Amino acid sequence: MKKNLLFLLAGICLVLTGCFSGGNETSDLKMYELKGNVKSVKATSTTNGIESLVYQLEFDEKGLATTHRYDNLWGEGPTISVERNEKGEVTTYTSIFPDAEVANVDAQYTYDSNGLLTTIEALWDGESNTKEMIEYNEKNDRARTVTEFYDYDQTTVEEVEYIYTNFDQNGNWIEREAKVKSYTKDFDDIQELSFTEKREIIYY
Repeated sequence: MKKNLLFLLAGICLVLTGCFSGGNETSDLKMYELKGNVKSVKATSTTNGIESLVYQLEFDEKGLATTHRYDNLWGEGPTISVERNEKGEVTTYTSIFPDAEVANVDAQYTYDSNGLLTTIEALWDGESNTKEMIEYNEKNDRARTVTEFYDYDQTTVEEVEYIYTNFDQNGNWIEREAKVKSYTKDFDDIQELSFTEKREIIYY
């Protein structure tokens, strides 16, 4: 599903390296709408009664992601390289898949002045294929995303609106509903669906 692709772009696999100061609100935690001394998080999604893993991450005590597992759609996972800016924010995420039939991905990240991730643009084998734009609510949780999928001569748009239904004692969401609407630029072939996401968060 396309939503699995979006979480893949948000942080694809294995190990993120690098150290920088920033307390417990580093860019890695913010990227996943997390705050506090988070040790690990597991997110699952349920659609039509079917549950799947969205992502599972572990963080060090500085808030940097050290391990990332995801619902692997393409067999063996990719080799990852990460570039960060002077603030420690991930700016480029390159994944090279061992299967030659799977396109390699370069994901470019853009942030606002508060360090919130606002845009992810994915280049598949050097060509722009998807662009995700992210809006946040007053708690800095995702309120809405708009993603454009470019496929030859057709562009598909996917809009997702989030409704938060449960938070833990640290203010991190642990359950939310997502309403998805996808359509082409000509507004034909409109499709709608919804799914529920839940998170299990462990703290230091």
